[in-house]
Amino acid sequence: MKKDNINAKPILQSILPQDDAFHASKKFFTSEWWYFEAIFNNGYSAVIGFTKSSKKNFLSYPAIEIYKDGKLQVRAIERYLFQNFQISKNFPFVKLLDDNVIEFDHGRFNDLGEWVYNIALKIDNQEVNLKFKGTTPGWKIESEEVGLWTVALPKATVTGNIVVNGKSMNVNGIGYHDHNWINRNLSTVMNLQCWYWGKIMSETLTLTWANIVKKTSKGEFLAVLNQDNKGFFNIKPENIYFKPDNYIRNHGRKMPTSYTLKINDVVNDIPIHVDVDMEVKNIHRRFKRLLIAPYWRYLVETKGFLNIGSYKENVNKNQIMELFHLI
Repeated sequence: MKKDNINAKPILQSILPQDDAFHASKKFFTSEWWYFEAIFNNGYSAVIGFTKSSKKNFLSYPAIEIYKDGKLQVRAIERYLFQNFQISKNFPFVKLLDDNVIEFDHGRFNDLGEWVYNIALKIDNQEVNLKFKGTTPGWKIESEEVGLWTVALPKATVTGNIVVNGKSMNVNGIGYHDHNWINRNLSTVMNLQCWYWGKIMSETLTLTWANIVKKTSKGEFLAVLNQDNKGFFNIKPENIYFKPDNYIRNHGRKMPTSYTLKINDVVNDIPIHVDVDMEVKNIHRRFKRLLIAPYWRYLVETKGFLNIGSYKENVNKNQIMELFHLI
């Protein structure tokens, strides 16, 4: 990617629990969503989402989506009015009616500095009861067009129980959690064309990345490399190479089915190199009835390596990425 096609390096900051709380704005319409993802050791994976607006007359949508070998098994979603929720502006907490959906473990954070979330949601015959424990520091970043992005858990261990069509199973695996919100004029957001987003995990390294394509101005690359129990490194956008390839038609759209992501950078005098190929194994078109802002979730097979300083780890596992089109 040519240097003049991207913006300057975005500012990356450490976070506190309030960065993952509700950020309602009186000045702008605010849309917020909490996203929890887990890939389990038994072939199942789960995405638990919760969307909330700042306006009392808008509906909110908790959702559970469960996959088996990358194929959608369950999609359960419900709609609730604003007054059915209790949400904190000081720390991560969401209560739906009488049940805590997102609950942050203050004791673990205060005593040990650990980021631990308990996620509990039941919709009809589907249910998740999961504990996410962070393995690496979280961070936040502000993107010019899409608002603010808090990645509270770039990588987490996940344990607990899921119920799929009435069948209960204990699970464990690796997870991720982030929180986005938009509190800008919507005309600014309308400048977006599409947004690729994903993460690449090896044994102790995690790369969170996004490619934001705009209609009338420079695009944005975002990439942050985390190392377990150590810290994070903000990659300079001009040192990121991203190429979608091998297009097919899916629901009338031309969709890439393979991606190449390369990084060659130096951060704080530490060389960082990434060379990963992502091959799409399954595609889930979400919200099929929407003609505007279609949204795809991919299961991708990742192969390559992540390298920081003299330390190198190979990547060879399935991961989840997403593609959002505004037009």
